[in-house]
Amino acid sequence: MQIDLAGLAGIGNRFIVVLERGKPTLQLQKVLDVLDLMGLEVVVKRKGVKRHVG
Repeated sequence: MQIDLAGLAGIGNRFIVVLERGKPTLQLQKVLDVLDLMGLEVVVKRKGVKRHVG
């Protein structure tokens, strides 16, 4: 699956490996591209602000 994901994202397999291992210095755009391919998104919110559901 890593090779397939890397191919779809147009990046090297090594990037997927280090992404999975949590390398802290990866290129953000590449990470976002991989997440997008997986149907995921990153949500940024202000610290300490709780969302009211109701």
